[in-house]
Amino acid sequence: MTGKLLKNYFDSIIELKEEVWDNFAALGHVKSFPKETILKQSGTPEKYFNFLLEGSGGNLLWYKNNFVCTDISMQMEPLCDYVSFITQNPSSLEVRIFEDSKIFQIQYQNFQKIFLEGNYGEQVTRLALESAYKEKEQQQIDLLTKTAKQRYLDMIKRDCRLETIPLNYMASYLGITPQSLSRIRSQKI
Repeated sequence: MTGKLLKNYFDSIIELKEEVWDNFAALGHVKSFPKETILKQSGTPEKYFNFLLEGSGGNLLWYKNNFVCTDISMQMEPLCDYVSFITQNPSSLEVRIFEDSKIFQIQYQNFQKIFLEGNYGEQVTRLALESAYKEKEQQQIDLLTKTAKQRYLDMIKRDCRLETIPLNYMASYLGITPQSLSRIRSQKI
């Protein structure tokens, strides 16, 4: 089941047989978490590659006595501090669940097994990172060229379940105050 879900997500990046994804899924496990669970503490290395099967979460940075949301992940998207994961070095990011969620997790040691010959790991990882890089670069361009309302509307097009993300995290991700986001949400869109 998890292999099929992974295949569905990654097919837009690379189409591989379902058995490849079943082998990948066998390296991890599925676990449920209640909302506001901290998957990775600030100042620690990321131990898991997390993939949200259900729910939402994000990467948070403590800055000037408040959390700033640097990334939001929704259902069927990866959720982890990836730089810390691949380097196994501590980072200042915290990874948190925003709502009750079901996550597929692979420990770092098991993740390394996908790079064995014939597992397509290097190809999948490279293509996934290229996709993530393009998305992050577009986020930076949008931050400079679009209003907060335009960015919020773009996010709604991507996933209409944005109401499940706490207002303060969504507002900080958009670079505005929670009050400004409340005004945007209350407008007829």
